[in-house]
Amino acid sequence: MKKRPTKNFRILKTKIRRILVPVDGSKTSIRALSFAINLAKFTKSKIIALHVLPTDVSSLSIIELMKPLSSIQSKDFELKLGKHGEKIIESASNRCKQNKIEFSSKIIKGNPGYDTIKFAHDKKNSIDLIIMGSRGEGHAEEILLGSVSYHVIHKSKIPVMIVK
Repeated sequence: MKKRPTKNFRILKTKIRRILVPVDGSKTSIRALSFAINLAKFTKSKIIALHVLPTDVSSLSIIELMKPLSSIQSKDFELKLGKHGEKIIESASNRCKQNKIEFSSKIIKGNPGYDTIKFAHDKKNSIDLIIMGSRGEGHAEEILLGSVSYHVIHKSKIPVMIVK
């Protein structure tokens, strides 16, 4: 049997400097943040937490949709979503501070999957890696169109790590 010559493959040296972690308060997004913190310790990278406030009802959690419709139509609903997002970001910030990891955050309005990709691909943000949970808060959109993580995996030009 002839032995094939082995090719020498060069390993590209890509440094991870900035890690994007989309957070929605779910258990898997918190787990993804923990993975990002561990990786950031070894690579001395910065974590950027992104929380997307949904602008359409289809991206709200199933739990929220099951509540009486008056809560969806209330004037304070957008304000409640914003305050909830700020709490999630504050919690992520505290976890990073405890672990002495450089941290920044952004809260935006839009479609979680689309706007995560848009944010990650923006040259100003220079994101090297996206780490996110496999399932979020249980979006109604998952039933018909697929989850946010599915969208990010298939549309991202940046490496994506999915945490279960």
